[in-house]
Amino acid sequence: MSDKTMSREFVVFQSMWAMQNEQGVLPSCLESQLTKIAEAGFDGITDHFHEPLAAQELSRLANGLGLQIEGQLFPRTIDDLQPVLEIASHYGCHHLTIQADSRPRTLQQAVALLEGWQRLAEQVDFPVLVETHRYRLTNDLHFTLDLLKELPDLRLLADLSHYVVGREIPLPPGEDDQQQLQAILRNSWGFHGRVATCEQVQVPISFAQHQPWVELFSAWWRFGIEDWLARTEVPGSLSFTCELGPAPYAITDRAGRDITDRWEESLLMRDLARQLWSDCTANP
Repeated sequence: MSDKTMSREFVVFQSMWAMQNEQGVLPSCLESQLTKIAEAGFDGITDHFHEPLAAQELSRLANGLGLQIEGQLFPRTIDDLQPVLEIASHYGCHHLTIQADSRPRTLQQAVALLEGWQRLAEQVDFPVLVETHRYRLTNDLHFTLDLLKELPDLRLLADLSHYVVGREIPLPPGEDDQQQLQAILRNSWGFHGRVATCEQVQVPISFAQHQPWVELFSAWWRFGIEDWLARTEVPGSLSFTCELGPAPYAITDRAGRDITDRWEESLLMRDLARQLWSDCTANP
């Protein structure tokens, strides 16, 4: 293993949204849920981080359990980011992830918004990443690729499930599909883990019929890890969030119950992600 690889680490987070039950609420108190996550060996959690009091409590409990935080926010304007940067700077986080709640019709409008956020992000010492997500600025794959041509230093948080289901990418993907998603991964500094198909945004990874899709996403994540390791950047850590959300992301039965145990599937995804990292660092 090279010195460069040894200076880097891989952290796996659990989404607090994924801890919600079928009714969309946490089945027990926040402290209990965080304790469960810490005892399961996760490195941190992913949660909203834009309300001061909620961020204070989350930070207090997470820090006490040795958990890092991926903060999420949903800004619509350039100025919306500033107060969240102040909150995150005060309470600390591994990184912030922007779900850009804006749908500009032109590339020029989108570039102006992203450039504004990039300028503000220069004030802080933690990464600020822009997530690839449906019904957000990055909704369309081709539009996002055009943004990368204008802003080649834009740092993304890759959730590829949205592009797979949004564009109905087939199995196996076409060569153009592969090249386009690899371009996204080359600009990504973290991942949200979920396996999609061309018709479903989130499928159980333990079902045999979904294994070809699990293998496809694993190949993409492996590519992203290898590319991140090969970049000539300063040492740091790469994050992977297990984000198996409740319905309507999760498929449910006629009674509205999950058809799998999403917590157990999160543990499977955690192990899968760590195995990919281990494979990449063992054979750089």
